[in-house]
Amino acid sequence: FEYGDKFGDNKFSYKLGEISNVSIVHYSSLVAKEDQEQMTHEVCFRFCRTVPDMTFFGLTNGRECYCAPYYEMEASDSSDCDAVCDGDHTTMCGGKTKSSIFAMHQCSSTAADLEKTGATITEAEEALGMAVVAASPTWSGMVAATTELQGKFGESGDPGASDLMQTAKVYSGTLEEALGRATALKDKLTSLKSETSSSATGDLTSSSSVTAAEELMELSEAAVTEAQATTEEIEALVKADMAVRNDSLVENASKQYFSTMYFVNTNFTEVPSTCTGKASESPILTSLDGCARACDNDVHECTAFSYFPAGEGTDGLCFLMSKLLTIQYYTGCSETPAKLFQCYAKLSKYESTSIAPDGSGKCENCLKEAKKADRCV
Repeated sequence: FEYGDKFGDNKFSYKLGEISNVSIVHYSSLVAKEDQEQMTHEVCFRFCRTVPDMTFFGLTNGRECYCAPYYEMEASDSSDCDAVCDGDHTTMCGGKTKSSIFAMHQCSSTAADLEKTGATITEAEEALGMAVVAASPTWSGMVAATTELQGKFGESGDPGASDLMQTAKVYSGTLEEALGRATALKDKLTSLKSETSSSATGDLTSSSSVTAAEELMELSEAAVTEAQATTEEIEALVKADMAVRNDSLVENASKQYFSTMYFVNTNFTEVPSTCTGKASESPILTSLDGCARACDNDVHECTAFSYFPAGEGTDGLCFLMSKLLTIQYYTGCSETPAKLFQCYAKLSKYESTSIAPDGSGKCENCLKEAKKADRCV
């Protein structure tokens, strides 16, 4: 640091001219002040590995970094390397008069590391693609169903059903945003995979090419981490939907559920109805039997659900509830409830009980309101 500095502050103490005619290189001399980072071992290493013919890097006084082609130990005072690094107070960067010296080695595993990174990218890309393919029908179907039903119930004066449709709209928006991010990430992963493949078969003999490869691997690792998190997010959003879609016990599952009006007023058991309550799951796009099966799967929470058919041959909207609060029933509809909309309650939960509104406030499961509508939607 003192006798090998040919061009810096110690140039007048330089003594290697007749021996090797080489000089150390200072970080502070070659890196513009506005681009300089607080010093750490890693900062100094990244800098020195880009300087030709340098095989060691040294740190002194907590902030000074320099590169050297070789070094020789010499006698000094009794002080220690106890100056903490400006950029990492958990490590030491030399001392007042002594340097921490590190050797730099060119690793031969860079090509193999790039290939491994490429394989990791492929795995993340495939998982993300599968999640997008699985969730896209849920998103598109829910958007179509919500668009059709929200206006219908908004005009009919059924605020409870309108609120359920708004919940489905918000959910589909969240899913759409996640799918959009996934598509952009998939394109990014494809690009990074191509770059890592090219880099792995390219020239990796220079420090600059190895540094570029390591930076590429860091970018890839960050992209893979983001892709994995997005995959998990999408899978969580459609978890209930996918569980029903792959369930072999869906058929006739709705037979375990009765019209909620059966437990309110048996005179109106066959009329369509909508209900509100405490949601136990996100909205689901499925069939009536699928909705019932989803409620079965939500063993400890779901006791009822409101189902809205969306059209002939298509799945409808399913809203699972752990507690019913209100119901609105329509006495002016000519079609059967199976072709319209209906609120269903689990027979095993409500059998032999009435949940009709009770003004006493002592009935825990009773509805707060049962509203009759002498019309149809």
